[in-house]
Amino acid sequence: MKNYLSSIEEIVPLYFPGEKWEIVPGPSGENNTTLFILANNEHYVLRIYETHQDEDKVNFEHAVLLALQDRPISFSIPVPMRTKDGQTIVKTQSGFLAGLFRFIDGMNPALEDLDQIDSFGKAAGQLSAELAEVRVNQLPVYKPYYDMDSTHPRCSLDQIKDFSLNPPEDFVELTRELLMIYKQLVSFQSKVPFLTKLPHQLVHGDLNASNILSDEDGKISAILDFEFVTHDLRVMEVAVSISDFIDDEEDDTIILKKITAFLKGYGSRIKLTEGEMQALSLLIQLRSLDVFIHFLGRYYDGVDSIDTVKKYIRKAAQRVSWILLHQDKFNKFCEK
Repeated sequence: MKNYLSSIEEIVPLYFPGEKWEIVPGPSGENNTTLFILANNEHYVLRIYETHQDEDKVNFEHAVLLALQDRPISFSIPVPMRTKDGQTIVKTQSGFLAGLFRFIDGMNPALEDLDQIDSFGKAAGQLSAELAEVRVNQLPVYKPYYDMDSTHPRCSLDQIKDFSLNPPEDFVELTRELLMIYKQLVSFQSKVPFLTKLPHQLVHGDLNASNILSDEDGKISAILDFEFVTHDLRVMEVAVSISDFIDDEEDDTIILKKITAFLKGYGSRIKLTEGEMQALSLLIQLRSLDVFIHFLGRYYDGVDSIDTVKKYIRKAAQRVSWILLHQDKFNKFCEK
């Protein structure tokens, strides 16, 4: 926090000029620094963006959030606060972007209970339905997941292929996993024309347990962190959400039950096409590959450690392996 203290003292008074405020304890995110502010006996969340310093990306995120305030959503979403000058974004002297949001109470769910996972699916389906109706007066900056050349500016698809096929010395221990990733990257490229024909709309893009909250009854009560909202495949929202259910320490039967519960909940709000269902297994792999590339880029930027990258290489390879091993069963399962 010391690194940001001067920035915090610069940012917060712009939202609360002449008023008393203080920093209070709270958890932080993996991509950005999150701090909790108490002002006027109200709690707020201050986000300092570390992933990028692109105002257009944050402007788009905030525009979507503000547009969603007018939609009939049954759960909470972040509300961007305005400075005394009416802005929702602050740029510090050191170049960091920041935004302030009203605090939303709740807890990150474990997503072990099938009823809770069904609730997650319903919330995701409702969000998909409402995002399909949202119109904002600017274009998204983030590209669709399948445009892998755009995942990170320092990681083109060709560079990732070379990295995976010829890993640097620090990553040689993961040669087998990286070879699996390389093969899937090559295979994936041939599937892009099929994907581009599927339904597209605005998607949250990062729905997982760390970005949702549940109430005391376990029902999903909030969806957070719209940083990566963009125009993408509608079904990508589903692929992202269920990809975390695939865990090599979990029994296959349990994994499939969790996926069933989510699809049941989501399907109560959104009817996916046959083509979208056929694409699910491919898109789950794509999600894992994308996350690996994202954190490799952050490693190159000096933001994340080598251990973080290795963790996501292993995760990507594990999920790709699970899908390949259960491809037929998974596809038949989704057809139900």
